[in-house]
Amino acid sequence: MIIKTITCHNVYNYGASLQAYALQHYLETLGNDVEIIDFQPDFLSYRYKPFKISKTGKAAAICKVLPFMKYPYGLVKNRSMFKTWGRKKRFDEFTDNFLHLTKRYSTSEELRNDPPKSDVYVAGSDQIWNTQYMNGKEPAFYLDFGKAKKISYAASFAVSKIEDQWRPFVKKELSHLNHISVREKTGLMILEDLGIKDGKVVVDPVFLLDKEHWLNLSQQAKKYDLRREGYIMVYDFENDERIQVLALKLKEYLNIPIINVNDHNTLSYVDKNINDAGPLEFISLINNAKVVISSSFHATSFSLIFNKQFYVFPLKGSSNSSRMEDLMSSLGLYERFKSKEILPDIDFQEVNLRLTESTNRSKQIIADFLEN
Repeated sequence: MIIKTITCHNVYNYGASLQAYALQHYLETLGNDVEIIDFQPDFLSYRYKPFKISKTGKAAAICKVLPFMKYPYGLVKNRSMFKTWGRKKRFDEFTDNFLHLTKRYSTSEELRNDPPKSDVYVAGSDQIWNTQYMNGKEPAFYLDFGKAKKISYAASFAVSKIEDQWRPFVKKELSHLNHISVREKTGLMILEDLGIKDGKVVVDPVFLLDKEHWLNLSQQAKKYDLRREGYIMVYDFENDERIQVLALKLKEYLNIPIINVNDHNTLSYVDKNINDAGPLEFISLINNAKVVISSSFHATSFSLIFNKQFYVFPLKGSSNSSRMEDLMSSLGLYERFKSKEILPDIDFQEVNLRLTESTNRSKQIIADFLEN
């Protein structure tokens, strides 16, 4: 079949890029011709645009009167961006080398007027239906275009409850879909609360590809001067004091250094800040770590794939931690969520059995959705 997927695939976020690739590649292994719809609305296209100015606020008002001011303002406001141009380069190379894209679309209207031809459209995965962000308010992410079978795979609301003002919109947009699967049990509860039956819970796309596949990909990553399993990897873009406290405890206990993988958010307490890692470097650094501490769903997912000891925290001030909680609960690892103390090592035998069972069930659901 010809399949087109839609997701947040090019936002310079490790998990977004890797899950987009994983779903595309898995569907290709089933013998399908797969492309990702290159949907780049304005709100997802600002990350490395140094002269982009918000449409509201004092700066916007000044630049409207004096358009040339956006250049010095952008250079000052976004100066930290230039420190991480190597990171951008590696993300762009990953997109060019591994993501198969359609032509570019910038709005839902463009997609409705000229949808890419397909037998099946697939929405997902990641936080495409999160109404706390613009993603979840964008009709295109609910497949509001084209005439073909429409399904979702592991789409995430990322929250445990949709605000009342967005419930009618979400319910209406979901009516376009023939089959719906979500990534979390809380997502299934949201569907049921909206009166939508027969939703399924499936694993994130990164679990559809086996450990060996990811290991082979990671061989193409830049190599850093780090000893294998000789460091604690921190992925913390908020300078979360909870992560700092636990990381320093582990450093003293294990007597190994701490590295931070991020962009321009350097952490003073770590031994090495890495700000030029792309998606391949991200998975390679997780694979070579002794312990991973993060507030990231996908850092946790790859820790599970590589059987790494890990700890995960919710983002500060955010209500989108249901995806981490659901994953930890489903694997019997809830104690790894928000832990303030060093825990005994995970015995991965039971965890791997549960993951394999969930993954096999998810693959069967994909097959059923495509066939029926």
